[in-house]
Amino acid sequence: MNYSRIMIVLVSWCLMVLQTACTSERKVYVNRPIPESLLTDCLPNIPSKMMTFGDSVNYNEHLLNVIEKCNEDKHAIKKIINRQ
Repeated sequence: MNYSRIMIVLVSWCLMVLQTACTSERKVYVNRPIPESLLTDCLPNIPSKMMTFGDSVNYNEHLLNVIEKCNEDKHAIKKIINRQ
């Protein structure tokens, strides 16, 4: 019983040692500035106080366009970050 626990510990320890990576590769990080146009807030237009049903449908389309633009900006930021 004791022998099997010792073996489990030893095997686990050896596996942990094998998982560590030794490399001589050196990474150099270059900070690329993110354009201000991608960092601006995506603010929708404020709706009027009195809205009809048709106005609310148009406003929902406007909100979806604002969200789509924000998602495009975030995607562009991710591309910039991944190139580094």
